[in-house]
Amino acid sequence: MKNINDEEKFFYSPSPKIPNPINVWFCFPAEYVVGMSSLGFLNLFRLFDETPYANIERIFLDTKKTSISIQNVNLISFSFSFEFDFINIFKILEKYKIPLFASTRNKDTPLIMGGGAVLTANPEPFHDIFDFIIVGDGEDIIPKIAKLLYDSHDLSKNSKLEKLAKIKGIYVPSIQNFSEIKRISYLSKECISSPIVTTNTTFSDTFLVEISRGCPYKCNFCLTSHINTPIHHATFESITKQIDIGLQKCNNIGLLGALVPANPCFENLCEYLLKKREKKDFKVSIGSLRADFITDLNIKMLRECGQKNATIAIEAGSQKMRDFINKKLTEDQIIQAAETCFRGGMDGLKIYAMIGLPNETSDDVEALIHLLKKIRNGKKLTLSINSFVPKKFTPFEKFPMENRKSLEKKLNYIKKECHKLGINFRPCSIAWNEIQGIISIANRSLLPYIYQGYYDGYTLGAFRKALKKYN
Repeated sequence: MKNINDEEKFFYSPSPKIPNPINVWFCFPAEYVVGMSSLGFLNLFRLFDETPYANIERIFLDTKKTSISIQNVNLISFSFSFEFDFINIFKILEKYKIPLFASTRNKDTPLIMGGGAVLTANPEPFHDIFDFIIVGDGEDIIPKIAKLLYDSHDLSKNSKLEKLAKIKGIYVPSIQNFSEIKRISYLSKECISSPIVTTNTTFSDTFLVEISRGCPYKCNFCLTSHINTPIHHATFESITKQIDIGLQKCNNIGLLGALVPANPCFENLCEYLLKKREKKDFKVSIGSLRADFITDLNIKMLRECGQKNATIAIEAGSQKMRDFINKKLTEDQIIQAAETCFRGGMDGLKIYAMIGLPNETSDDVEALIHLLKKIRNGKKLTLSINSFVPKKFTPFEKFPMENRKSLEKKLNYIKKECHKLGINFRPCSIAWNEIQGIISIANRSLLPYIYQGYYDGYTLGAFRKALKKYN
């Protein structure tokens, strides 16, 4: 049987290691095909591997054999991007017989590190899973961690944690208060890109390039735009350099960012890609577009580079709600954007919207249906609906979630109307979002309850039963 790692293409060279480097397991709490699609995870893995101080191995939920024995591991790091990642983090720890909580581990257990958007926003519900946590971006901090742990080989676990707590952007829950920690931001104008590419992943054989980080519009519900501050854009020269490198080994380029077209050089980049494609056949993909950034040029680039569908996030159907959530889009801009997409040859259009936003009424839901009618105009349309979940560090963090029965009633109504209009409908799970909402704003007292839900089978019913006691 062929090893999935045989398909990996490397775009960097690991550093030669000095004698007795620390041994690191760099873990992603999902299967290999998912983890190898995460640019953030792979980029931080690369940074560890480029230091001479760390011998590092990637670990996934479906990893069957390791090259570094658990008995020799000094540090285990977890990427934590979504609230329910803790389920698979628990599974990985249990698989290797590591106690789930820092307070119950002994001096011989590897240090457990966490990082990612969830922990940057609110690590407190997970405080005792990790010995220390990176709060914010990890690019500038990873080399410091590797060097410090190498230099501290002979020190006790507590002494290592005391030293780590002095590094800006590191939170040690056992000895610090989260309110005292300052989030660290990576502000380089150089873009990050895929250090490893494989066909065995969600983004098969795709070289990813992050061209922007953060979003200037700061919708009141959006975590990304409030923790990735200040927004920064990679330069045109940096982006095109990475694209050229990627195209040496790959035929697919993925442009990443919370708002890719917000990069001031995006139109020039579109022209560059179109010209580049005259000499080499390759594909380009991006996530969602913002309606007021859609132009004939960027749709032409995407269509000629193989993208058949476009995605626009409108969040709310009524102008009243879009103004309230700070989504500064008019109905005319949304309709014009859809027309530009279809005129440019897009086969279909996906619309992202939300229900359950603060102060939403049935009229606002009805406005969404009317807007969809205008957008569709006989074309292929998909509506993806999510429900509002309050997030720490956003202006809407103190707004409660709408009652589950009320949300499900709205969801069923939208589903029925979409069916009438011939619109594909992709709903969220209101019940799971309800649990996510509890986790996202909870404090330290939540941990025993989410553990209980995990212990009882990590099903929806198990978590709902456990969290009833928390509430």
